[in-house]
Amino acid sequence: MTTFTTVTTSSWDKFVLLLWKNWIIQKRHYIQTFFEIVVPVLCCSILLLLRGLVDPGFVEKSTVFNPLSTDLPAGARIPADVLREVAFSPQNPLLERIVGRAAESLNVTYRGMPNARSLESSLMDNDTLVGVEFDDSLASAAMLPEKLTFALRFPGELRTSFSNVFPNWETRLLMVPFSPQLRFPYTDAGGYPEYYNEDFLNVQTAISKSIIMEFNANVELPEVYINRYPYPPYYDDPILQAMEQLLSLIILLSFFYPCVVMVKHITMEKEKQLKEAMKIMGLPNWLHWSAWFVKNILLLTISISLITILICVTLNDYSILEYSDWTAVWFFLFVYSITTVCFCFMMSVFFNKANIASGIAGLMWFVFVMPFNVTSQSYDSMTTSAKLGLSLFSNSAMSFGILSTIRMEANQQGLRWESLFTPATIDDGLSVGLVIVMLLVDAVIYLAIAMYVEQVRPGEFGVAKPWYFLFQKEFWIKKQVNANDVDQSGVDNQSSKFFEAEPTLSKAGIQIKNLRKVFNRNKVAVQGLNLKMYEDQITVLLGHNGAGKTTTMSMLTGMFSPSSGTAYLNGYDIRNNIESVRQSLGLCPQHNVLFDEITVSEHLRFFARLKGVPKAHLNEEVEKYIAMLELPDKRNAQSHTLSGGMKRKLAVGVALCGGSKVVLLDEPTSGMDPSARRALWDLLQKEKKDRTLLLSTHFMDEADVLGDRIAIMAD
Repeated sequence: MTTFTTVTTSSWDKFVLLLWKNWIIQKRHYIQTFFEIVVPVLCCSILLLLRGLVDPGFVEKSTVFNPLSTDLPAGARIPADVLREVAFSPQNPLLERIVGRAAESLNVTYRGMPNARSLESSLMDNDTLVGVEFDDSLASAAMLPEKLTFALRFPGELRTSFSNVFPNWETRLLMVPFSPQLRFPYTDAGGYPEYYNEDFLNVQTAISKSIIMEFNANVELPEVYINRYPYPPYYDDPILQAMEQLLSLIILLSFFYPCVVMVKHITMEKEKQLKEAMKIMGLPNWLHWSAWFVKNILLLTISISLITILICVTLNDYSILEYSDWTAVWFFLFVYSITTVCFCFMMSVFFNKANIASGIAGLMWFVFVMPFNVTSQSYDSMTTSAKLGLSLFSNSAMSFGILSTIRMEANQQGLRWESLFTPATIDDGLSVGLVIVMLLVDAVIYLAIAMYVEQVRPGEFGVAKPWYFLFQKEFWIKKQVNANDVDQSGVDNQSSKFFEAEPTLSKAGIQIKNLRKVFNRNKVAVQGLNLKMYEDQITVLLGHNGAGKTTTMSMLTGMFSPSSGTAYLNGYDIRNNIESVRQSLGLCPQHNVLFDEITVSEHLRFFARLKGVPKAHLNEEVEKYIAMLELPDKRNAQSHTLSGGMKRKLAVGVALCGGSKVVLLDEPTSGMDPSARRALWDLLQKEKKDRTLLLSTHFMDEADVLGDRIAIMAD
């Protein structure tokens, strides 16, 4: 038995201990760690290579465009099946004269309609060139008002457009969609939305001139031309155009491998029951997640720092992000890293097998960017609320942020702190700052989902709460259970000749009162168990497989909640004070719960410190159990290299170390050869002083040798 006094390990010490454990495991996977850091660098090196190979071309002269006349006949540039006719409303001699004069100059026919509704119906039924709508109140007017307004009714879809990028007029936009350089440099008309080629300007000019002539027939009207503004000298950078899609893809691929590895490691601890074992021995759940969060953030920080250097470094006088502040770029990627870690947490809680979890997480990693890929071509026509909604998918949010950054680069502004919440274009309501906010919102949502699902689906070894547990009073206000609330019927039924008299001078370390466990409402695993186990003794639970031995131990450790009844360990009720129970508890489960990458001495050091062994006595405790377990030659051997019997010894050592007052051993000698079993029996006899040991077995000889008291369980 331990000769020193254990102390309660502080949350900070446990946190540092977990970081140490995670660091050891990460260090042992040195090839994997190398790729986690190098893969992002290699991906971004592709961009750096492209940047070095392709220099921006410089157009030295200003681009000047030719003027275009709007006083031309209509219909020359639209499809032949369009009816060369101008329909107008309402019918009125004055309006008919105006439209007729305009139709003559346009070289088309015209037709009047009674009102605007009739005009709309006609335009819907016939592919007419254009409709001219005046106010319906002019139907009976004898003279025209001084201010005469009209509307031109063209089809919603452009007749001369053969692209899905700009299929309609997009009248809600104040400016044309963003372009990183000169739009349509080889057309004098200016490109989409084709006001010139669609004959909008011709019709507008003809109607306007006809109205002027209606008021003053003798006026001499000039010919009207349109002319694009000249464009100053500029850089023609094909790389910048490709970066809108390519940079986000590269970052997505850079984070893919670390994401898959992260999910695999987290789920592996659950699959091997390591997480639950650490909780049983005193580790709070929030510390477990916090340690994983810090470890992965630190690793990703190395990657994003290298990525930032690569995309902001100057190569051949140019860089990928020429105008952006590298600190702002780093901060954006750091927030994305936080969201990525929370995404991995969320994915890990849905699965109990590490390989399945990592595979599905890898698939979902690309699914989460699909909303951006599907909508990127129509980005400029999307509302801000739609973009924010799609940003609930973290990889889509990141892609939106990269898109805005590249557009700001094209504006020679780049991503800077002072323009963090400034959209790249006047019509775009989404800024990089808003994307960062959405990434933080995503992180909170993903983390909340992870915490919730972990409670309702804890896996094979946890206690599941109902899906509505958040709405239960007991979740918010812990119910204090009184010993008198336990059904006492049957507690004193051990006075028959089949039960040994209770010791009078020994202290009961474990008291079980009417403990019962029912699975699926009708399968009774443990029925009304009443038992006391005393200090300085080994109590053996003897029974065949399926008798309820493991279920009983699972209830004593808080792994399963009892259906009824209770138990007291060192005076603490397992129903409402399981945290205090676990502070003095050691457990050796039926299957070896060991970290594959951690050595024998590191296992003992980790669990001894977790249970409260002072640092000054830590080496002494480790050396003591290495010697008692007869593993001196294996002190630096990783657990996955040990034989089955050695692993079992180490699992027993983990349960005993740290001065655990109550030790539960579930078939500790399974898989051992006879000599190893005998050595372990001797060890347990030595270690039972000042402890309460509960051991389960289905070997009669083992129960006879070890048991100070034997309890036989049978269904």
